[in-house]
Amino acid sequence: MQYWNTITNKVLLVALISSFTTYKTFAQENSPYSRYGLGNIKLTENVVNRGMGGVSIADTNGLVANPTNPASFAHLKLTSFQVAVEGTAVNIRNSSESNRTGSLVLSYINIGLPISKHIGVSFGLMPQTRSKFEMQQIETISGISQVTYNYYGGGGTQKIYLGGAYKFKDYSIGLSTGYLFGNVVNSSDANFTDSLKIVSSSVNSRVNVGGVFLQLGGMMNKPLKEKYHITLGASYTLSQNLHAKKDTYWKSYRGTIQTPTYEYNVDSVIENKGKVFIPGKLAVGAMFSNGNYWKAGIDFVTSNWSNYRSYGQQDSTTNSWMLKIGGAITPDADAVGKTWKRITYRAGVYTGKDIFRFNNTNLPVAGVTVGIGYPIRRTILSTGQINAAFDIGKRGTTKNGLLSEGYTRFSIGFTFNDKWFIPRKYD
Repeated sequence: MQYWNTITNKVLLVALISSFTTYKTFAQENSPYSRYGLGNIKLTENVVNRGMGGVSIADTNGLVANPTNPASFAHLKLTSFQVAVEGTAVNIRNSSESNRTGSLVLSYINIGLPISKHIGVSFGLMPQTRSKFEMQQIETISGISQVTYNYYGGGGTQKIYLGGAYKFKDYSIGLSTGYLFGNVVNSSDANFTDSLKIVSSSVNSRVNVGGVFLQLGGMMNKPLKEKYHITLGASYTLSQNLHAKKDTYWKSYRGTIQTPTYEYNVDSVIENKGKVFIPGKLAVGAMFSNGNYWKAGIDFVTSNWSNYRSYGQQDSTTNSWMLKIGGAITPDADAVGKTWKRITYRAGVYTGKDIFRFNNTNLPVAGVTVGIGYPIRRTILSTGQINAAFDIGKRGTTKNGLLSEGYTRFSIGFTFNDKWFIPRKYD
């Protein structure tokens, strides 16, 4: 098994990224880069903030729970129930070919509760990473034969969180904790021409991870003249040493992996315990607003993914960062009988560097977003909104034998608000 691990560590980068002279992508979701680490990083902002380029660290929206900064929970005005899904269409390209793929997944589900004038809490479920890839490469070995390599796998991680925040004067502090868990499956096989009677081989591995996380947040919301406010925010998620268990099976066979005519278990390791280290993440932001009329903000997020380790081994990860700028405008949030005036319009941009690095080349990320918030009901004690965000962006490059992923992502979320904990009054 040690011999196979040494070979795969040296060959996989070449096979998956650099040597796409002949490759195949499939109709279902397929992201070649997600083979590394724990997969691609998922969006953690709610749909409201996605429409603004992802700006969220200094957002004090009182109608939506904002888990990117737990200090925001203290600003909740109504109980908030949120659920959202996202669909993504991706065009994967190298220097000569392109293929389309896509996915539809759950974004998040959460609840926010204003316990008192100064205290708010929130809890929910949010995906964190996602892996899904299936590729084929055909290589000709001089004087021997053709070899067909297949690479496939998937999985991801998610977290269940519980957070609380306290507000005093113009300041609020918050803390969020919970459990991050999931698994990633990674499989590969090499098939030779049958006439040569060379035994094919396959390796299948599954890593299950889990661990407690901790996130801290703070905000300062300062009123300016008239209805203007400026808010500064910061959030830090501490690094984690996730507990991990890995099952690995190495087999040799003839025929096909699905229906082999001969099969032999070369080696296997069951429940190999270890650690997966995830780096901390720092996010800072500022937002300038004019009451319920408009807001504009900027965020900067960074994480030292070069420190990522799986069972003590490095991967093709690097330090990442993201700069986000965006805003929103609502013509008249208090208009009666004129729904179109209470619609919120959002827009934003973002740019940065992804967590992966190959062939001494970073993967740039950039995109533009637009969004809308449509009010669906309004009473004395309750309100609601349908939020949608549309994102057009690009990740990666076709330079140095790499791949670029041009994507369009559509997110839709439903927010329902009610006023709870109302004291009863008697005549």
